[in-house]
This record gives sequence, structure tokens and C-alpha cells, in this order.
Amino acid sequence: MNKAVATPPPPNSGKLPEVFSFLDHRDFLREWFDAKRKVSRAFSYRTFARKAGFASHAFLSEVIQGRRNLSMESAEKCVTALGLAGDAIRYFLLLVQYGQEVHPEKRRDLLADLLRLQATRSVERVGGKKTEYFAHWIHMAVRELAVLSGMDAKGIAAILRPPSTAAEVGASLELLERLELLRRGPDGSWEYSFPRLTTGDVDPEVLRTLKRQMILLAQDRLAEPESTDTHISSLTISVSRRRISRIREILDRTRRELLAETAADEDPADQVLQVNFQLFPLSESLERYRSRHA
Repeated sequence: MNKAVATPPPPNSGKLPEVFSFLDHRDFLREWFDAKRKVSRAFSYRTFARKAGFASHAFLSEVIQGRRNLSMESAEKCVTALGLAGDAIRYFLLLVQYGQEVHPEKRRDLLADLLRLQATRSVERVGGKKTEYFAHWIHMAVRELAVLSGMDAKGIAAILRPPSTAAEVGASLELLERLELLRRGPDGSWEYSFPRLTTGDVDPEVLRTLKRQMILLAQDRLAEPESTDTHISSLTISVSRRRISRIREILDRTRRELLAETAADEDPADQVLQVNFQLFPLSESLERYRSRHA
């Protein structure tokens, strides 16, 4: 499985680093302070202490050097001085916990949470000239299998479900390389150009066609016996107009969480799965119906 990687910005870039690029809060604070000094020479440890509400102007320096630890209360004060917002706040607080946790299992859980948050920031939007990627479901499956299996076109074709031909897989690999969604590594094996992809500026009709394909694939699986790697279920509910938007938010969040969950998977990838999210009405809105027939 391709993991999110912490890659601090190059030194002397003059740009404030993103907290998501770090797996050590002291490294982040050091890089952030150095970059802040390049932006404003007047900025100092005393300035940071004043913004954070610390009594000691040397507090940040002592944390960076490992002579003092951050409590959750002091970490939350740092958030204000660092100018963090949204998920960056949660990431920094987790980063502090991870850096100071000594229990191996708790450290592993915290690292998994950090990697999940990293994964939400490392998704490449695909659109424009790369829209062809969404023309057929096979391109998504081949992209994943090419990296995780190390097989050639014939080998990938043999394990695809539904079955495909080596010629079709070969054409897909050529397309993925041309669109720069796959690349050859130093040893000739396939690598991701970007760890995870999502839709960008894509013709809605192209996406509708792709979704039809995915729904038909799920329909075909209904003709096969139930297995541990297949889960097809449905839910019929009545809901208020206001709550519909909330349900859409839950589905969108679940999609992002599943994407991020794979980033924290410590075991090697073994299979490519397709997960469909479907929400559609089985009736007209009563409010709209009544307003038309009043």
C-alpha cells in the first residue's frame, strides 16, 4: 500500500511549512519558527510567547530543543500563535500526543490517525486533458493492480474481475502512462505518479457513464454467491428535506474516511475493491407535490 510520507519543505524556502508534512512536532515548530523569521525579522520567541499567552519567552525554544514538553493546554495555546485552522489544528494536537506518547500501541494508533489526516491532503484532482481516465472502469482497476501486483498486462488481465484481455490492459497501461497517472520506477516497475486521485474538472456525462458502469458491475455480482470480499446492502428510509443534505454529508465524509483508512493500512495491499455510494429518491417530495396540487 502506498503510504503518506512526511516530507518537510526545503530549508530557506521563506514559506511557512504545512503541519501535515511532519511526523515530529518539534521539527515542525523549528521549521515554522525559522520560516517565520525569514518572513518577518522582528518575529522572536518573545513575540510567539505573547501571541500564545506563555509567561516565559523561552518556552518555545525549550520545547524545540526537547527540554520541555507540551501539555494539551499549552499545545492549544500554540495553535493560536501558529495560525492553524480546521484539520491542521487536529493534526498538530495529534502530532504533540504522538511525539510524547511512550506506550507502543497508543503510538501506533496515533500514527494511524496522523496518516489518515495526511491522506486527505494528498489527493490529486484529475480533469481537463486527463478526463479520459474516467472513460472506463478498467483504467482505475489497472492503475491499482499495476502497482500492487508487479504483473505485466497478461498477468493483470488474468486476475481482473470481470475478466479482460491482455490487449485491453496493455492499452489501459499506455493511457495511464500518457496521462502521467502511472510512471516507471528505476527498476522498471510501475509507480503511482500521485497516491490518490479524485475528480476535477470533468464532463458530467463522462462521470455519469462511469457510474453506470460501476452500478452494472455491482449488479453482476448479485448473480454470484455471497463472499467475504463483497458487501451489497440497501436501506429505505423516510426523511425530512433538511436532513437529506446531512445524509449527503455523511456519505461524502465516509468516502473520504475510507480513502484515508487505506493510508494507515500496515499490511501490504492484496486486492482492488470498488465501493459504491448511492442515494436516490423512491418518491417525490410531499411538500413539492402538495404545492403543485393545492
